[in-house]
Amino acid sequence: MKGDVLTVEVYGASHASATGVKITGLPAGTEIDRAAIDALLVRRRAVNAPWSTSRIEKDEYVFLAGVKDGVTDGGDVIAEIPNTNTRSSDYGEFRNVPRPSHADYAAMIKDGTCEVAPGGGRFSGRLTAPLCIAGGIAESILKNKGVYVCAYVSSIGNAEGRSYKDGVPAREEVLEAQRFPLPALDKREEMLGEIIGAASTGDSVGGTIECVVYGLPAGIGDYMTDGMESAIAASVYGVPAVKGVEFGDGFSLSRMRGSEANDPFAYEDGKVVTLTNRSGGINGGITNGMPLTLRVAMRPTPSIAKEQRSVNVLTGENVILRIKGRHDACIVPRAVAAVESAVALAVLDKMLSEGK
Repeated sequence: MKGDVLTVEVYGASHASATGVKITGLPAGTEIDRAAIDALLVRRRAVNAPWSTSRIEKDEYVFLAGVKDGVTDGGDVIAEIPNTNTRSSDYGEFRNVPRPSHADYAAMIKDGTCEVAPGGGRFSGRLTAPLCIAGGIAESILKNKGVYVCAYVSSIGNAEGRSYKDGVPAREEVLEAQRFPLPALDKREEMLGEIIGAASTGDSVGGTIECVVYGLPAGIGDYMTDGMESAIAASVYGVPAVKGVEFGDGFSLSRMRGSEANDPFAYEDGKVVTLTNRSGGINGGITNGMPLTLRVAMRPTPSIAKEQRSVNVLTGENVILRIKGRHDACIVPRAVAAVESAVALAVLDKMLSEGK
């Protein structure tokens, strides 16, 4: 992510010795809240659940630069997580066969190689772990400003849970949902059924994640590509498997008349509010003081056990791919922490750039 003030660079690979993150632009004297970082890493970590890979990493991180005695020193903050449970041999049999809809083939063209990087290399979801370190730092800074970023699962497959479109949930409700490995406001059993159904046939399933930013003041952002929507979308698309982002009622607005889509203004306790929030707390790229809401579409994990058609780029043959290894049947529950981190970083960058 390259923002107005912050630059966040994630490095490493799925089966490299480590992954890490370099954060440029954090103000000197910023206290590092390890509890906030740890909370995100725990929520992102693989668990013994039907949706999760069997690859378990401890995600024990160390700050290599930019932090002294628990506070930032004004330089680049660099944190690293060793990879302790790699198994590159799982990818040996199909090292010349790209997985359908994974980044394998596109990366081969980009890098000028005929081999698949083990575990997806730099395109792996493993790199969302260091992203969560940056996200934890951002969330702790935002908390001190009275701003809270909270994400949860809204749907898995055809199991639709509660959405902010039904009414923005209280922050306490979202925090309660985050206590569960599958952090949905409701319909957990139905969602679990979708995951088990896909996994039992060697398949995978996607879903949607929603995020609400509470306490964000009006007036942050600007027009066109300098807008808050542009900043958040660019950051969120850095999370692997994200294929769609909408704000407020998003695509549903295209089916409405203006009289339905517009959010009427009113005064409440001497403050301007909107009586509905179909715009998701943003007008013209600028926050309007209402809760900022967005919904993120996550595709099914491309690595599945079912047979798939592919090609051997070394021999030029059409082949049948039978993927081995350890993969998530549904990445959505673990991706909530990564999406939350991406949103927090974008929001913090905009606030810092405007001196808020």
